[in-house]
Amino acid sequence: MRMLPQVLMLLITGVLLAGCASLIVGGAPSGGHASAPAAGADTSQDAAITASINSRYVNDTLVDALAIRVTTYQGVVTLQGSVRSQAAAARAVDLARSTPHVRRVVSRLTVKP
Repeated sequence: MRMLPQVLMLLITGVLLAGCASLIVGGAPSGGHASAPAAGADTSQDAAITASINSRYVNDTLVDALAIRVTTYQGVVTLQGSVRSQAAAARAVDLARSTPHVRRVVSRLTVKP
């Protein structure tokens, strides 16, 4: 339970930084309009996916949220880190796959008891 404040701070920081990135990346050039869809929408959705998965990991008893790094790019989620068992790896992948707007999950998790 001592790690809960650290996990929450990590999640909040990640969401705030991702939100800032969408403002920088998604803007149109000055004096004109964007000729393609704004990249900020994708970045914002990717940040929301990552935050949702991290939240699911924090609330799961089998998955160690601090041991898994979650990144999302255009709906493709990549999981990196070490887990204690194959069951924990499978649970992490299942939780990520069942998150809304996830197109695909790439697992680079290693099992280290």
